[in-house]
Amino acid sequence: MFRHKWFKRVWKGLVLVFLAWYIFFSLPDPLFSNSSSTILLSEEDILLGGVIADDEQWRFPLTDSVSNKVEQCILHFEDEYFRYHFGFNPVSLSKAFVQNIKTGGIVSGASTITMQTVRMAKGTPQRNYLQKLIEIIVSTRVELKYSKDEILRHYLSNAPFGGNVVGIDAAAWRYYRRMSNELSWGEAATLAVLPNAPSLIYPGKNQEKLRKKRNRLLFKLLKNEVIDQFTYELAIEEPLPQKPNAMPQDAPHLLQKVKKDHPGERVNSSIRYEIQQKLNQVIRKYHNSYKTSEIHNMAGIVVEVKSAKVLAYAGNTYEKANDHANKVDIVQAYRSSGSILKPFLHERMLSEGQLLPKMLLPDVPYRDIKNYSELYEGAVPADEALARSLNIPASVLLGRFGLTKFKNELKDRGFTQFTKSSTHYGLSMVIGGGEVSLFELAQAYCNMASNLNVKTDPYKFTLLNYTQSSSERRRKKAVEPYATYLTVKALKEVVRPSSEVGWQNFEGTGVAWKTGTSHGFKDAWAVAITPEIIIAIWVGNADGEGRPGMTGTKVAAPVLFDMLDYFRPLAQFNEPAAEKKAVEICTRSGYFRSEHCESHSVEVYPSFLADGKLCPFHRTLYLDTTLQYRVNSKCYEVSQMVKKKQFVLPPKLAWFYQRKHPNYFVLPPYFPGCESGQGVIDLIYPRELSSIYLPVALDGRKQSVIFEAVYANRETTLYWHVDEKFITESKGSHRVALNPLEGVHKLTITDAMGNELIRKFEIMPSKQ
Repeated sequence: MFRHKWFKRVWKGLVLVFLAWYIFFSLPDPLFSNSSSTILLSEEDILLGGVIADDEQWRFPLTDSVSNKVEQCILHFEDEYFRYHFGFNPVSLSKAFVQNIKTGGIVSGASTITMQTVRMAKGTPQRNYLQKLIEIIVSTRVELKYSKDEILRHYLSNAPFGGNVVGIDAAAWRYYRRMSNELSWGEAATLAVLPNAPSLIYPGKNQEKLRKKRNRLLFKLLKNEVIDQFTYELAIEEPLPQKPNAMPQDAPHLLQKVKKDHPGERVNSSIRYEIQQKLNQVIRKYHNSYKTSEIHNMAGIVVEVKSAKVLAYAGNTYEKANDHANKVDIVQAYRSSGSILKPFLHERMLSEGQLLPKMLLPDVPYRDIKNYSELYEGAVPADEALARSLNIPASVLLGRFGLTKFKNELKDRGFTQFTKSSTHYGLSMVIGGGEVSLFELAQAYCNMASNLNVKTDPYKFTLLNYTQSSSERRRKKAVEPYATYLTVKALKEVVRPSSEVGWQNFEGTGVAWKTGTSHGFKDAWAVAITPEIIIAIWVGNADGEGRPGMTGTKVAAPVLFDMLDYFRPLAQFNEPAAEKKAVEICTRSGYFRSEHCESHSVEVYPSFLADGKLCPFHRTLYLDTTLQYRVNSKCYEVSQMVKKKQFVLPPKLAWFYQRKHPNYFVLPPYFPGCESGQGVIDLIYPRELSSIYLPVALDGRKQSVIFEAVYANRETTLYWHVDEKFITESKGSHRVALNPLEGVHKLTITDAMGNELIRKFEIMPSKQ
């Protein structure tokens, strides 16, 4: 009795252990843990590239579905009763067992697809009767956990197809350059017979055996009425693949980003295959041209405005030897922005009512900032200054807007690298003092274009995505859509300088575009803004080496225009709805009309621009009867005075403005005996007089500093004093060479009528 009870307890214990093993431990979790290749697909499911798995196998991630052709071929070759058994086929096992007994060895395993899946999941252990029994048991567990479709997907994703090719999707591409759902009947049958003996028969080896196995399978499909006679005859005539195909490299830099963000996954990107091919073609074309000028790297990105999805992504140029850091993804790299950020300042100041489209802005030497051309016009309309990318007007605007405020504006627009203090960047923040990436740039311009969509929330900021999903965040401040419209209008309607070629081809097409060049000609940028797409281009050298004359206009814009050709015809930006008001604008200055303006026009502006600063450049002058002198009541009869409204710029602005506009009215001198005016003398150079270093010649001797002043009347004589001591006089071109001693000095410049300019300056020890 005791022995009987003990036996029952042991038996129950064994049953419980078996059940625990069967339920919890018999199956790996996950079923397959092998690393997978990272796969990048286009929006149309075209393979753009892949990265081999960690174990050096081309193993695509678990297939999403199995096409009917592949399923019929696999099932008819491996397991016709797959849909009906519970993991194993008793009839097939019995036949195989009898056959093996008769031959004295293992001739047939009678393994179902489920059993083969189990064997692959467990690492393909040795084939013997014990292992076969375990496979049978575990196969029933697989059938309990997974559906038939899931089991088939697992099998086809992990079956060997010869060499280092694993899985039906990898095999379809490597042997036929297409996805598995695009295979013909002959191709599907060829691949279906490979897992049966992948080391013995695979493309390029034992071709005749492979052909016979394929044709037998096709005949079986014909016999079972899966295919008809005509399909069968076509299929058996199909050639066999000879060797594996290389993986495509249509977006290699995006592929590396995908590998980093989604390792071992199949990523269905937003890339459109034809656009990607076009961008690659354009990049290759200009790379072949530019490399003779020692310009070796280039990148481009195309974005759909409506969805904020990336349509094409070229991270760099290609060179087999990788001599010029061609593997660096420039789309994600941070480079000096040059002038490419100016439209964002312009747009924001319009939105806040701090700027008017035609408002005159100073264009004179300003601190240490220069225009690219080193030419100055005294004063330039705001929209023209933006279109021509003049540095001085942009710096003046930034000074008015505020450094910290603009830095926060850039961060709100998705530029992540402005992390230092505002004073670190200074006014150079808007002309290349900070770093941006091509990706961030395309994102910011995409949101600018999107802001013109009347259905868009003005606080919405859409983040670019290269996958088929998108995400958003809230802006801190909304941008008035009409301010965006005026900014875009400036970038597409104002005539460009003659040095910029190619833009005429897109005049009137609705294309707005902006270029930028960083200090030292290290980075050349160009961006096109249209209602439908954004194209951003960077040209330069990845190692930061500059090339003389390498500007956004000369090298990046031609690439941009070539890419734009693909998208013709281009849509026009529609004028957004806005509450408007008629306002009087001074004709000459672009400011709101003051009482002193001699002429004005009535413009219809959006309400957020309807109030602002009155024109500061017009004055009411009182002249003598000859109109040659200014007068006042202390020195001239009031009844004889001639009253005249006149456009008058400050002396420094006027001095440069007159060069460009020879008909500019020169402020006349005061009539003898009248009180002197104020502010008629100004200093051009040095721009800052607080600290001056004297230049040193090669022989070590200190050289002079050239001081340059401007006066309203060029023919007037100016008298120069340093520390109350007369030095010299000047007339016409007021340029004087001074060589003071080290220390603090006082400069005094006067005219014959008592007008004077006083500046203190310090001569610093010479830099060695």
